[in-house]
Amino acid sequence: MKRYLTLIIIGSIILSSMLGGCSEAKNLRLFSPPRTGADRQPPAAEAARKNVLNPNEHIVLGFYTDSQASKNSVLKNIKNLDEVAFFWYSFNGTGTIKRTGNIDLNLKETVQKNGAKAFALVHNLDSKGFNSQLAHQVLANKTIRSDFIRNLVALTVKENWDGLAVDIEKIPAGDRQAYSDFLDELHTSLKDKDKILNVSIPAKYQDVPNDLWSGGFDYAAIGKSADQVVLMTYEEHGVGTTQGPIASQGWVNRVIDFAQDRIPKQKIIMGLPVYASDWASNKPTFPDYLTYAKALALARKLGVSVLYDETQQVPHYAYTVAGVRHEVYLEDVRSLSAKLGYAKKSQLHGVAIWRLGIEDPTLWTDVLKGYNSAQQ
Repeated sequence: MKRYLTLIIIGSIILSSMLGGCSEAKNLRLFSPPRTGADRQPPAAEAARKNVLNPNEHIVLGFYTDSQASKNSVLKNIKNLDEVAFFWYSFNGTGTIKRTGNIDLNLKETVQKNGAKAFALVHNLDSKGFNSQLAHQVLANKTIRSDFIRNLVALTVKENWDGLAVDIEKIPAGDRQAYSDFLDELHTSLKDKDKILNVSIPAKYQDVPNDLWSGGFDYAAIGKSADQVVLMTYEEHGVGTTQGPIASQGWVNRVIDFAQDRIPKQKIIMGLPVYASDWASNKPTFPDYLTYAKALALARKLGVSVLYDETQQVPHYAYTVAGVRHEVYLEDVRSLSAKLGYAKKSQLHGVAIWRLGIEDPTLWTDVLKGYNSAQQ
């Protein structure tokens, strides 16, 4: 988890399409098939980096984007963070790295000096969304792919990152094998430099290889190559769908259960959405993106109560303005605690916050307190 910037979140295009770090996602509304045979056994976990796969520790990862609020959150909550992924890099069709964020390596070093790992995050986001053609151009050509890997490793070493976070989305289904090969080759090169490979993948609970959004992601293959896998358990409803929860508890549980059969649980990091979506009846498949604070302020301004669905574990409210009905879904301490509870029950490696700076402040005091490795 990821999105469309200049970088990150300055434009409404980005905010809407990245929504939780994965926004244009068209997640499958399908039930997971019965677990039988070989599907029951995920690939063996490889402790490729010291402490990265320590089953006795839980990590909290935060996605950093270029805003003052994000920077404030990092600095204020650094002792509660084990890892920070900086959304600062993209690439072109020749595999050359492009700097797309307001890169501040001093901030990276501050994070590292406070005991957290810092990852350079590379993405294929542009002003129109995740660039599927760009992903194809680089992944499907072995020569360009090799150059891309070499450039990524060089960046990681030169700037002294602890590892690389890969958030390439909307990969063409036909490039499924090419993407798996890319991660395998990248992992080998990074491991040689003692660097971590962190990979974000879209949520699904059934594998449909020709699916336009998730078909390019072979969970089992990715689970073998990546040191950490961020499962973007958000956008159950988002751009392209009608109104509904960002991540209902039942949906999250099914996604996690499906992933655990294919990816070692000690590699899986559950994505935590900390934003809100506002659906209007006059544009039913394109919600507005709201921070937690803005969602609460709007409810107070309109004098409406925030309700809580105990079954789906989701806060929500509705209002009508100028004849247009709106439904707002958000995440708060109750819904996030439920998600963290399932991460604990499933003995996952940790959780990832999309994105720092827009969260309910009680996330740190009432939800994550005592969870991350630094506090254990």
